[in-house]
Amino acid sequence: MTKLSSVLLRVTLIIAVAISFVLTYLIMTHNTVFNRPTQDVNSNADAVQTDTMQSLGDVYLPIRVIYHNDDTEKLVYNRKNNLMSNLQKQMAKWSLAKIGDPTKLNTKDYVERINQKNTIMMIYPDRITWQLFADTFKQKVKQSASDFVFDRLSVAQGKDQLTLTFMNDKTDTIRQAKVKGDYSTLTKLVKGADFTVPVKYIAMNKTVQMLFTESFRMNPYSYLVAYTPDNEFVNNLMGKVDSSSIKSRSDSDGTEYTSGSQKLNVAKSGHLVTYSEYGKKQAKTMTEKLENSFQTLKQVGITLRNIRYFSYDDNTGSISFRNYVEGFPVFQQTTRGAVQITPGDSTGLLEASFANSNLQVPVPSDQTAIAVQPTQNVIDTLVKQGYHRNRIERIQLGYRWQMDKQTDQVVDLIPTYYVRYYGQWQSYATWLKTDPNTVTDADDSAQKHALSNAQANAVDRVQQEADTSGVK
Repeated sequence: MTKLSSVLLRVTLIIAVAISFVLTYLIMTHNTVFNRPTQDVNSNADAVQTDTMQSLGDVYLPIRVIYHNDDTEKLVYNRKNNLMSNLQKQMAKWSLAKIGDPTKLNTKDYVERINQKNTIMMIYPDRITWQLFADTFKQKVKQSASDFVFDRLSVAQGKDQLTLTFMNDKTDTIRQAKVKGDYSTLTKLVKGADFTVPVKYIAMNKTVQMLFTESFRMNPYSYLVAYTPDNEFVNNLMGKVDSSSIKSRSDSDGTEYTSGSQKLNVAKSGHLVTYSEYGKKQAKTMTEKLENSFQTLKQVGITLRNIRYFSYDDNTGSISFRNYVEGFPVFQQTTRGAVQITPGDSTGLLEASFANSNLQVPVPSDQTAIAVQPTQNVIDTLVKQGYHRNRIERIQLGYRWQMDKQTDQVVDLIPTYYVRYYGQWQSYATWLKTDPNTVTDADDSAQKHALSNAQANAVDRVQQEADTSGVK
């Protein structure tokens, strides 16, 4: 396909989708013609939105599958069928025995268990709770004596039955349960994957890191983007109050809507919308926070087709969500991902930030596949640049959100390594352009601020002594 024909195809698709949006808007909002009161239109909009939404189980499914046979360990993905969803459907038929007590391993043994042969491993982007897993995989909560958290689950074939292992990367702890199920059905699904790349896990800075062990090529993508208008956010988040009580104020930064304990800010640039509300019931447990965050996701009303759970913050209780494309997260959509929610805290405050730009449908792209280097090369280059190896917290291959140069209706997703260093996510290329000596620890700064000056000075002295003694 020539570049000209590719551009024409894009423009034609954009026009067609735009016409579709306009017709849908006219049908849903023209009350005079269709003789529908406002509340009926909103109810219809809710019904339409519900049809396109993901369920709680979809948003909190594992996002990565590793298949390790006798010879190789590979990340697998099926671009034609949803591999993880199909695995979940099969595992929902299983019957788990009572889950055993936690077993603490040393780091070496824990990593060896992760790299165990003849296993299928499903990985969450961050910790998840047993209760949420039980709901998603149709298991009985009472199979565990208490709720617990884990990052990954591994299925292994034993002599007589399967073993399901729940693994916690932070504590190097495992829990096991015997399972009655068909392992061959799972292996058939993973062997049918049309995208595979060799990987392995290593211990890195009190956690484990997945490394791509070989270079490979990864396709960029282009998506049509839809922008949610302010009035939809106002209706979805503040629609329960009398519209006459909603006040708005605009300035050079954007527009602020307020009503009682609710506040909604729509930035003029950056596609970031923030919302806060007092009087919410406090979410005390992690399960409650994850569930409440999903309810807020639904209330916001953005399309959740590609939205997945990304991270949980122990200090703030904030839950982050990102768009995922073919199993890889999208970065730089906004400064906070696609959605970030802090459910009701002890003061009853709920806070949420989200993008008003959403992925719709893929459009033809003439971009060539991009070469992805092995992850160890990324680590070695950063260390050579002057970054401390023990401060590299996570490395994640994902997509960079980049607005198309020809139209703001299309976004290009470019394969890119992202590195979390000193509590900050930045692209690998950005870190290489940054002076390592100018990077400060966002997490440490917040903690020190809460300490007295004497305590903060003591922390600094300990860190300086560690640096001068050769600790990296």
